[in-house]
Amino acid sequence: MNLLSHISRKYFAATVAALCLLSCARQGAPTGGPKDTDPPKVDTLLSSRNFSTRFSGRRIELVFDEWVALSDVGTQIVVSPTLSKRPEVTLKGKKVIFQLAEGDTLRPNTTYTINFGTAVKDFHENNPAKDLRFVFSTGDYLDSLEVRGIVADAFSGEPVDNVSVMLYENLSDSVVRKERPYYFARTDKNGQFAIQNVRPGTFKTVGIEDASGDLKWDGQNERIGFPDSLLLLNDSAKPFLNLRIFKSQSKFRLSDNKTVRYGLVKLTFTATPDSVLLRTEAPGLRYLAEKNQDTLLVWYDMSEPAPWQLLVGNDTVKLRDLPSEDFLKNHKLVLADEVAASSNKRGRPRAEGTPAPKVVKTVNQSHVKPALLPFNTPIASVDTSKWLFVLDSVGVADFSAKPDSAALRSVKVELAWKSSKTYNLTLLPGAVTDFYGVANADTLYRNFNVLSEKQLGGLSLTIQSLKPGSRYVLQLLNGTVLEEERVFDAEMVAKKLTFSNLPAASYTAQLIEDWNRNGRWDTGDYFARRQPEPVFSKKLDPLRANWEVEAIMQAGTEQQKKRGG
Repeated sequence: MNLLSHISRKYFAATVAALCLLSCARQGAPTGGPKDTDPPKVDTLLSSRNFSTRFSGRRIELVFDEWVALSDVGTQIVVSPTLSKRPEVTLKGKKVIFQLAEGDTLRPNTTYTINFGTAVKDFHENNPAKDLRFVFSTGDYLDSLEVRGIVADAFSGEPVDNVSVMLYENLSDSVVRKERPYYFARTDKNGQFAIQNVRPGTFKTVGIEDASGDLKWDGQNERIGFPDSLLLLNDSAKPFLNLRIFKSQSKFRLSDNKTVRYGLVKLTFTATPDSVLLRTEAPGLRYLAEKNQDTLLVWYDMSEPAPWQLLVGNDTVKLRDLPSEDFLKNHKLVLADEVAASSNKRGRPRAEGTPAPKVVKTVNQSHVKPALLPFNTPIASVDTSKWLFVLDSVGVADFSAKPDSAALRSVKVELAWKSSKTYNLTLLPGAVTDFYGVANADTLYRNFNVLSEKQLGGLSLTIQSLKPGSRYVLQLLNGTVLEEERVFDAEMVAKKLTFSNLPAASYTAQLIEDWNRNGRWDTGDYFARRQPEPVFSKKLDPLRANWEVEAIMQAGTEQQKKRGG
């Protein structure tokens, strides 16, 4: 081998070695290849020993088999029993360090569990460490009892995540406001929770939607749930708790008032205003009160506008002097579910003398129900001589129209509707007059498409597991719209309800066990130890035209809610 060949080979070998060293020196995620889906794992040989007894340290180190990242430490890392001070959790490469806060001490003969949740993830793909828990005891043995369960919204039945489920040694009711719990855990996205390594004993249990993060209940904005009895834990007990969380019923009071404009005041209450006494001494004042959930709309008119007072129960609402002239000058009585005929597309007033655009809305109408025409203000009177009903180019005279006493802003229209026909209604100026004495200035239109029996369907619903003597409210919902409602007292354990002439749609049957017989659902009260009224729901098979659906639902356990039955 000559000298030139020998030098070339040595140069080639040196070049390859240099490239290898350069490659090794570069750190980072490899390019290409399959995606890493494996979660990081604890290296038990290099980490603090899990499930140890007679623990006396202040620092815990967990070393992982790959580089990791920390996130949401404050919400994901849960220590039970609770510590008096927040621990310090830090990251150093592949190591997570848990350090007790200065001045904090561990209780003697106590088993502690550190749940890391999804706080620890691998560095590149964010795969969270699975079921990462660190358990130790300051005594001679580890407590091994467990409490599991699920938390759901009391009305909807939907699972609620991130609810703090708490166990207290102090059994007084006020403990939820004054003390942090002895044990606690948070629910996952399915509403499920597990409190592990619990000692035997008797505990008060609550679930709190702890928005403030202080592990105490504020009593106002945070939902709460509780079982009917204390929790007794021993070696033979394997409890599974179903907690229904709710906002406690606030003491009934006026919470807000707002003058929307001349002629309308909005009163908001902390609960539904069933029997609110309204009084006023203002001369020349007329008013109507319209209830809408937790609100009263007070429609008023004054012969001589002036500052005035409205007595709402024990509260006094002072109202400003607002000019009626501007309101009455611009006010138009129109159909509430249409674009106002008095405005153009940009919402500017129509020029005087310009004809109103013809706006015609067609609505589906049952052949066995009255029609409701919604307006933007309460209706005082109707002049049917200015109502023109037309069917197949022929006028219809045999109908009635009058203000609806159950809905102040609606007119109820009754007619012997003919199936599969379309009725055209024209309201000439002056056909309807509202509370302020203002009549419709523009001609209004409405078409009614009367559905045939073949376009409608029926429902036969059998409700089982009823409590004889109890009152129930059955609501048939089309999406969020209440289609029909039935109130009944159960005579036997089962009852059959039939519904006819229903539009084809997907319905949900919702059953309220009406404990106080007021015709609606009522929430609970923690300090009165009163649970919210039970609600049971079943999503029904889609109802097709000219078809009848038969369904069975249970008024049994809360597990039936939103899961059928």
